[in-house]
Amino acid sequence: MKPGRMEAKGKTRERLLHRISDLVDETGIFAVFAHEEPDGDAIGCQVGLALALRSLGKEVIALRTEDFPPTLNFLNEGHIVEKFEPRRHAEALARVEAVILADCCDFYRLGRLEKVVRDLNGPVVNIDHHRDNSFFGDLNYVRFEAGGAAELVFEVIRALGVLPAGRIAEALYVGISTDTVNFRYIDPEGNMIAVLGELVRGGIDVEHLQERLYCSNRASYLEDLHELLQSVNYENNGGLAWFTLFPSEHLSFYQRELASEALKQLLSVRRVRAAVMMHEEAAGVEVWLRSKRDVDVGTAAVKLGGGGHRTASGALLRGAKIAEAIPRVLNEVLPRLEDSA
Repeated sequence: MKPGRMEAKGKTRERLLHRISDLVDETGIFAVFAHEEPDGDAIGCQVGLALALRSLGKEVIALRTEDFPPTLNFLNEGHIVEKFEPRRHAEALARVEAVILADCCDFYRLGRLEKVVRDLNGPVVNIDHHRDNSFFGDLNYVRFEAGGAAELVFEVIRALGVLPAGRIAEALYVGISTDTVNFRYIDPEGNMIAVLGELVRGGIDVEHLQERLYCSNRASYLEDLHELLQSVNYENNGGLAWFTLFPSEHLSFYQRELASEALKQLLSVRRVRAAVMMHEEAAGVEVWLRSKRDVDVGTAAVKLGGGGHRTASGALLRGAKIAEAIPRVLNEVLPRLEDSA
């Protein structure tokens, strides 16, 4: 029987950290995964966890089906995370004793690795910050108000007695920075600020990392961004801006970064109070919702089956097509603008 939906706060947080520490002490072989279509948070978590466990003498296999995005490839020096090959990895996976999933609301977010992971032996540790998390693990270290899953991974690593320094600190910094849109969204309790201070003391070069993350776009970046912004639709006298991306099985890392920047630029305009991206993919329609403080897009995301923060949230409309998704999403977001007017 799975545990209930208890966030990792207060005594629950301490109890979960203690249980995770006990599990790690008693276990020798781990498999570490993060969601498909990787972003900086997923990759930062996966790399950070793998390095931390290996520093404790554990055997770790960390896999994903996609290549690392060029911007984040520096985190995978030494192939900490390998590209999954069924025949080559079958023997190692058969020996796994425990599984850790980071930045995943449920098994389905693993995409093509879902069945592989479900078939593995041993308890499952679920480390996540998404409001639509299904608490699917045997141990669920989940807290919604956090600077990405990387902040929670930091807490787990510290509880294991591992110093978050060097490459581990770099990976976690990348996770937090990218998932908060370069620190635009700070958790209300301010835990993230303390975490960043420890990562800096762990020896990271912040200016160097910022340059690698945000100053290395391809030559066509500005033209691509211009084209995307030209496709934007406006509602409510320009208060809501929304756009769709060309249907594809999944978004590339570059497309995700482009969409994220477009949302950021739209919200920089005074009249725009909320911005939405929709993309039809293999599993349905992915929806990103961003807003200014007076518009609560988090409640809209919950109504759409997702979750997130008041000003940054998202959802996946499973099995939906873009034509049906557009009015459904707009019908949830527009009333939030009217409520705050």
